[in-house]
Amino acid sequence: MILAGWALHLLGDAERYRWAAICELDLPAQPRPPLSGPLLASVAALARSRSSWRLVAYFAVLVPWSLATLFGIVLVCGAPLALVLLPTYYTQLLYGEASLGLITVGDLGTALLVSAVTLLLWATLAPLVVRGLLAAHMLLARTVLALPRDVTLAQRVEYLTESRARVVDAAEAERRRIERDLHDGAQQRLVAMAMTLGRARSRLKGSGQDAVLELVDEARASAQEAITELRNLTRGLHPPVLTDRGLDAALSAVAARLPIPVDVDVDVDPRPSTTVEGIAYFVVTEALTNVAKHARAQQAWVRIRRCGDRLALTIGDDGVGGAKAPPGGGLAGLADRVSGVDGRLCITSPPGGPTLIEVDMQCV
Repeated sequence: MILAGWALHLLGDAERYRWAAICELDLPAQPRPPLSGPLLASVAALARSRSSWRLVAYFAVLVPWSLATLFGIVLVCGAPLALVLLPTYYTQLLYGEASLGLITVGDLGTALLVSAVTLLLWATLAPLVVRGLLAAHMLLARTVLALPRDVTLAQRVEYLTESRARVVDAAEAERRRIERDLHDGAQQRLVAMAMTLGRARSRLKGSGQDAVLELVDEARASAQEAITELRNLTRGLHPPVLTDRGLDAALSAVAARLPIPVDVDVDVDPRPSTTVEGIAYFVVTEALTNVAKHARAQQAWVRIRRCGDRLALTIGDDGVGGAKAPPGGGLAGLADRVSGVDGRLCITSPPGGPTLIEVDMQCV
């Protein structure tokens, strides 16, 4: 039975190659049942395989259909040929004439007329009949040999999921690269410039050039403000502490900088992927920033738990509530970011509070 199953699938592959060579018909191979291992398990897998039963149905229909097609082609091509050649042999028939229903061919003129009309009809209709038979055969092949629609859709979903994951990973990698470039490049140059301006201020102090000293002080203050803004920007992208020590340390550092107390409780062992960590950090950071700016809260809290291959985040505050996620807004952007890793974001924020942002997403 196992050999018969292998032979059946090989014949199915041969049919697909034949259709690809003759009609350029693309019929992807159907999944084969695993036929290695214990005999009974292989037989059971073969008996449960949808692809095997579809092949059985295909060849069960193919044999009589091929015979019927052959008969139809012979009939379409052979019978008219006899009438086309009628002028060459009608005199050899019984009584020297041929009876064609309502028409009796007893002279050369009638025979030539029948031959011409038959040739015209044959040239017109024969290709249509042959094309129809071929189209019916192709329909049979597409219906039975092609992948079932549910399998095709499942493969499409899997491909789109993988491609989306690659896009998200690439975006997170690009954010980390930008963070490194800003930290190691622009930020270091600004720090060096601020130090240079500080040395210039020390040399100018007491020289009587108060106007120049004032300009140096303004430039130094601007450089320090730029450094602060750049540090805040790089922290929001992907800070080094997140890579080195994970979400707990990174979010604790964020909470320490906020003007309200934030209780951070993180339990994610083992750590999720770098991409998921980056998205979780971004979501919590943005949510806490909104709390500090708009919620008028006295305290906030963050809970992060890993349950199998899912990561659950809860960000809450005791503020005034009423948070919404209009299209194009910050909270809607968080939801879009989470959806990139097969996640969902839910906001509960009645007037008067409290506000809860709950996130559930894949860990890998």
